Amino acid sequence: MQLLEYFYDRNNEISNYHQRKLNISDANKILIYGSPASGKSYLALDYIINYDQEEVLYIDFADPKFQFRDMMEEDIEGFVEANDIELLVLDHYEHDYFERLPKVQKLIIISDIFYDYGEVFECLELLLLDYEEFFSFQKRGTERQIFNQFLRQGTLPQLATQIAPKEQLFQLFIKSHFSKSEQKLLGILAHFNTSLVTTHQLYTYAKERYRISKDLIYRQIKIFKERGIIRFIPDAINPTAKKLIFFDFALAKYLTLTQSFPKQFDTMIALSLIKHRVEFRAFGVLGYLTDEKNIIIPAPFDSEDGFWKKAYSKFLLCKRVEAKKIYIITVTAQYRFKIEDIEFEALPFYEWVVINDEN
Repeated sequence: MQLLEYFYDRNNEISNYHQRKLNISDANKILIYGSPASGKSYLALDYIINYDQEEVLYIDFADPKFQFRDMMEEDIEGFVEANDIELLVLDHYEHDYFERLPKVQKLIIISDIFYDYGEVFECLELLLLDYEEFFSFQKRGTERQIFNQFLRQGTLPQLATQIAPKEQLFQLFIKSHFSKSEQKLLGILAHFNTSLVTTHQLYTYAKERYRISKDLIYRQIKIFKERGIIRFIPDAINPTAKKLIFFDFALAKYLTLTQSFPKQFDTMIALSLIKHRVEFRAFGVLGYLTDEKNIIIPAPFDSEDGFWKKAYSKFLLCKRVEAKKIYIITVTAQYRFKIEDIEFEALPFYEWVVINDEN
C-alpha cells in the first residue's frame, strides 16, 4: 500500500531533543496522552532511536496525505508481517479510527485524549513543562533570570528554547491546534482563569460576546477538559464550587488583559501541584489544600509583617480544615513563624517546586 510505504520510508530523526522526566517503558502496549504541544510525538521519536529504522512503522494521522485516503487494520498487519516490523506508532490517533487495534509486537498510541483500552495498556500522561524541566532546557542564566524567563515564556516546550517573540509562537500554536470557534472560547477561559466559575456562567459570558449555542460551548468545554486545556478544581470550602485552571499561565496572559501577575502566579502553583501528582482542592480564594492537610498560599510580594496579619485573619479557617502546615509561596521572600501549633513557612517558588519534586 502506497501510504504505508510512505510512512515506512519517512525520516523520523529529530535533533536537539531535551530529555523529559517521563520515559517510555518496555511495556508492549502504551498510550501517551496529554494536552496539545506537550511533546508527546518528540517523546516517541526519541524512543524509537533504540530500534533499527526498518523495524519501525510510524504512522502520523495528522499527515495531510490521509485527507483523501483510508487505511484498514488488516493492511497494517500485512505490512508489519511482510517487513518484520517490531514497533508500530500511531500518532495523532483518533480512538475510534480502527474497529480493533492492529496486532504487532509493540504498539504506541499518541493522542491528546485519554482512552481506556483496558489493563493491557500502560497509560502515560505527558503534561507541559514543569519548572525543573524548563530550567534544564536553559543553557545559561541565574536562578532568578531563568525564573523570570519561565514567567514570560510559560510551559509550552517549543517556547522554552526559542528566541523568536513568544507572541508569534503563541499565534502559530493557537492557529495550528484550534478552530476559530475554539479560539474564541480560549479567550473566555483565559479571562476566567483562577476563578470559581460554572460552565453555565462561561456560556452566559460567551454568548454576550459572540454567537454560540449552549450545546456547542458545553461540548467544546468537555473536549477541552479531555484534552487537558482546562481543569476544574473542586473547592474545599464550598463543595458546589470549582476553580478553573488554564493549562498555561503565559498563554492565558497572552489571550486576555485580565490575567494580572497574582493570577499568573496562582496558576503556576496550581499547575506545579498537578504536574507533581499532588492531590489537592482549591481553598477558596486563599490558595490550595492538599490531601495531606498542607495549605499552599500564593503570596508573591507579601512581607512577613503583612502576611502575619493575613494569617491571623484566616487562622480559624485553617484550624477548621485541620491544617498541618501553611506554605506561603513568594517570588523571593523567605520567613517562618508559628501561630499556636501551626507552622507558616514562606519560600520562593523556585525553592518550593524542588521540595515538591523530592516529595
